[in-house]
Parts: sequence; structure tokens; C-alpha cells
Amino acid sequence: MSVARTVVTGGHVISMDGALGDLPGGAVLIEDDRIAAVARDAEEFAGVDAERIDAAGGFVLPGMVDSHRHTWMALLRAVSADMSLPQFLASTFYGTGSVLQAADLGTASLVGALEALDAGVTTIMDCCDCVNTPAHADAAVEALAEAGIRAVYAYGMQKYDFSPPGFAAHADRIADARRLRAGALSSDGGLVRMGMLLSDFGTVPFADTAAEVRAARDLGVLVASHTAAATTSILLKGLREMDDHGLLLPGHVHIHCPALDGQEWRMLADTGAKVTIAPETEMQMGMGHPPFRAAIDAGIAPGVSTDIVCVGSGDLFSQMRLGLQTQRMLDNDRVHATGTMPWTIGLSTRDALAWGTVNGADVLGLGDRIGSLTPGKKADVIVVRPRLGLVPSSHPVGSVVLQSTAADVDTVLVDGVVRKRDGRLVGVDLAAVRDRAHASLARIQEATAALPGTSRRRSPPGSARRSAWPPATSAPPTPTASPADPGPVSGALGARSRAGCPSRGRRRPRRRPGSGRRPRRTSGRA
Repeated sequence: MSVARTVVTGGHVISMDGALGDLPGGAVLIEDDRIAAVARDAEEFAGVDAERIDAAGGFVLPGMVDSHRHTWMALLRAVSADMSLPQFLASTFYGTGSVLQAADLGTASLVGALEALDAGVTTIMDCCDCVNTPAHADAAVEALAEAGIRAVYAYGMQKYDFSPPGFAAHADRIADARRLRAGALSSDGGLVRMGMLLSDFGTVPFADTAAEVRAARDLGVLVASHTAAATTSILLKGLREMDDHGLLLPGHVHIHCPALDGQEWRMLADTGAKVTIAPETEMQMGMGHPPFRAAIDAGIAPGVSTDIVCVGSGDLFSQMRLGLQTQRMLDNDRVHATGTMPWTIGLSTRDALAWGTVNGADVLGLGDRIGSLTPGKKADVIVVRPRLGLVPSSHPVGSVVLQSTAADVDTVLVDGVVRKRDGRLVGVDLAAVRDRAHASLARIQEATAALPGTSRRRSPPGSARRSAWPPATSAPPTPTASPADPGPVSGALGARSRAGCPSRGRRRPRRRPGSGRRPRRTSGRA
């Protein structure tokens, strides 16, 4: 059987492999879907019969790993750009999610995956909250396969007010996840493999969360959750209760995490947890400081992620840059508080690049396959070449992290297959995808305009009609009490009760400083 060989040559190789290091005049030899060898001198491969990819003036890197991305919202570009977390949940997340049809979710997933590839992201964890019906799950998986991206498809357990309901009960949703695992995603050896995204903690009875974790364990798939993402809120908390019940599995990917305290960080470290951080959404939406330093101090190597393009950018360059410079600022603030100046910088640009490569691969349980240009690993390789290139970089890793954008990504290979060449995606009919995306967005806008309580405002540019956009309806569900703890709970956000936590007693509401009165208590329903 013949072997397909490709040599990427002429660029500055940033291997992200500790043994290989950086190779200013190096080259990468690819055989079929694997990295066969990395040479310090490109002349070592001069006699190899192979296709040549010229990376002159560029940087050769492992494909980047976006360890938390919601492709189902990829059609809603910037719709939540001026929203807080409560506003986003009440409109974009639960509003749009309640009307999203399977075909339109499939289109969104394709668009999101192609945008990732265009930006040099070769692997994503696709957090598909919006599995309204079995057809929604199938459409998403088919779209990821069509795009040719490497992905962990995280089947979402979240419930939306979709009509007609695709699942009669929570157990039916878990059964459908089992169907997908037994069918399209039965193998972990392909480009797309399965994971499970848990229901947001506090929005379902604790017993349902436990059933989700146990199902994921039985299926042998990665578990992920949005964890402690809302500072000062009980939503998305409950780690102590999960640990008490043996539900914090090794490799569980915890997303966001700015509201964790020191004990909870130690708990994650002790249970072999993984963490991915999305700086742009966390900084905008009032979630709290992106917790890079907290994760590192706990001994957890964090990944970095884009989250949602309805808020920010869809490229990891922006996230690495924001996360790094924000954490540097916070670190410097500690030094300033002592009355002196920072004389050194603690976190380096290489640290940030690791968040989006080797760390991201490890977060998704793929560290032995991707994340570095190590011989034997999968051939996920990118070339980043500054568009103007008027002067060479004095610090290649610094230029990648702090000075690059998706427009600088020249070449992308996934599993040895070229997906982007000379700055353009290949093997995809972009005009046809664009037509599909426009048609799907129009249907979504029309459906959200019909939601009860939606105010009418101007549609986005290009829309043929005035409609409600973004939707201003569908408030997030109130935290629900477990049958084991039917005590009162407070509102969906800002709550401080122990809703859904069977192993903890109830606490009296605390008076807010300066409020002059106690917070009103309301009852939640299971």
C-alpha cells in the first residue's frame, strides 16, 4: 500500500514538544495521518518523495485545540455582544434554543466548525447544549464530520422549552445518548468522538445530574460541565455534594470556574479534573476573573476556549492574548500592592500557547494523539504566516500569541488532510454554506420574533424584515431542589441557597451589606 507523504518546510517550527523545542530551519514529515519525523534541518528530507508545503516566512505549529465551543450558536454572531450572563441566558440561550430546529442546528455546527478550521483550530469540544430531539444530535455529528474537523461531540443534557418535545422525560434523553454511542459515535478512533455535557448544576434535580454522570461513566465518554461560572450565584456549584456521592470522575472537564474557592480547587486537583477557561465571555458577562492563576496554583494545567461567537471572537489567538495579559495584570497588581514594581513577568507567551495546544489536548483526553509536533502523533499541523511579513519576528512564540489573527493562518492540516491552503479553506463549497447559513438565520429570526413577550426592534443588517432580535424572553429555569432537600431556593441568579444539594443543610439568607433588608425568598419546584 502506498504511503502519502507531505513535508512542511521553510518555516520556524514551534513543536511544543519539550524534547524537540523550536527549530528555526526545521521541517515536518507527514506520512498518511501521522507525524513521521521532525528535522532540525530541512535538508534531511531533501530526497523524500513527498508533496511540499512551503512555510517560508511563517511559523509551523501543532493545530490548536479549542476545549469548549458551542457551534450551535455559530449563526448568532455578536448578538449578545452587550449582554450580561443573565441577559444572555434569558434571551439567546433559552430563547433561541427553544426554537432551533435540527436542520438549522446542523448548519450552525458546520459553520462553527469551518470558522474554527479557518482560524487554525483543528480540534474542538463541541458543547451541544441544544439537543432538542434525537435529530438535533444526528445533525450536529454529521456536520462535524462534513467539516473534517477533529472533535469531541459533547451531547448536551440541557432541557429547552421546545415544541413538540423531543423527549418525554429526562431518562429518554440519556437513552438517546446511549443510542448515539452505540451507533454513529461507537468508536473513539475517528475524527469525531463522543462526550457528555451535563445539565447546568442547580437547574435539574440532583438525581438527574447523578444519572447523567453515571451514564457517561458507563458509556466510557468524557464528562464536561459548566462549573462555578457565575460568581456570587449558587447556580453551577455543588462540587462538594458531587464529591460526597462519588460523581467527580477523573478527567471531568470543568468549564469557566471563576467562582471556585480554595477548597473546591483542591477538590478538583484531587479528583484528576481538567479545566478550560474562556476569557472573553467571562470578562464581559460578569462571571468573574478568568482563573488561570487559580488553576495553575492548584496544579491543574488549564486549557483555553472560545465559547461562543454570539459574544466574542471565534479564534484562540484572541483568547490566549486576553487570558495572558489579564492574568499578567492581576499578577502585577499583587506586586503593586506591596509598594514596589514588578521586575519580572511570571507567565510567558509560551505558557499561553500551551493553553491552546498541549494543555487543550490533555484537557480532552487526547494528549497522546495531538497538541504537539511529536513524531507518532496525529498530523494536525498549521502554518501561521504574517500577511505583510515585512520584517521577521524577534520572538516567534510572542508573535503567534500576541500579534496573530485568523487572517494569518495560511495552512491547516487535520489528520494529514489539507483543510486550508494559501489562506483559503479547501474542499468545501463556501457559497453553498453561506446560502444555507443565511436561510437558517432567517428562520431563526422569524421563530424568535414569534416568542411571547418579545419586544420588536430592528433586525440585523441584511434581514428582509423587522423582527425581535435578539429575543427577550424565556427566563432561565429556577434552581430546583432535590427530592432529598425540598427546602426553599432563591432566584435563578444571585442565589445563595443550597438548592439541589442533598448532603448539605439549608442556610438562612444573608443580608446584603447596605441593603437594609433581607433578600426575598421564593419557592422552587422540582
